[in-house]
Amino acid sequence: MLILPFKLRPATDEDAQAIAGVYFASFRLLTFLPMLHTLPSYHWYVADRMLKEWVVTVAEDGTGVVAFLGLRGEELGHFYVRPNRIGQGAGTLLLEAAKSSGVEALELWCFQANVRARRFYEARGFKAIRFTDGADNEERMPDVRYRWARSSN
Repeated sequence: MLILPFKLRPATDEDAQAIAGVYFASFRLLTFLPMLHTLPSYHWYVADRMLKEWVVTVAEDGTGVVAFLGLRGEELGHFYVRPNRIGQGAGTLLLEAAKSSGVEALELWCFQANVRARRFYEARGFKAIRFTDGADNEERMPDVRYRWARSSN
């Protein structure tokens, strides 16, 4: 019997602090971005906005929450993995669960400079459909819109 290292489950309000910690730590890896928010502001956003407006799934193991993914219809809006867990399968597990959720397609934004994430998405069937100059995002960084569609797979 194969034992998966991560368990997926719906996020609860009690997960807000752990999700905020993963979110904050993940953003710190993106050294090309300006640091616009503090850990308390991430916690506020997760507790008061994300968990109320998105369907959030967490991947956890014996150490707690290691990754999370927020979905709203076909919009994948929040998807981060704890830095010390990148490359261990939690992100792929979350993404495959989102693809299997009954949606016909998934779309998301990614910073153009986030080469690691772009490779991850492209390797899992996402196609770049739009590039922007970043004028419309908070960080003012160029981004790319990705789409995965069930019919093209």
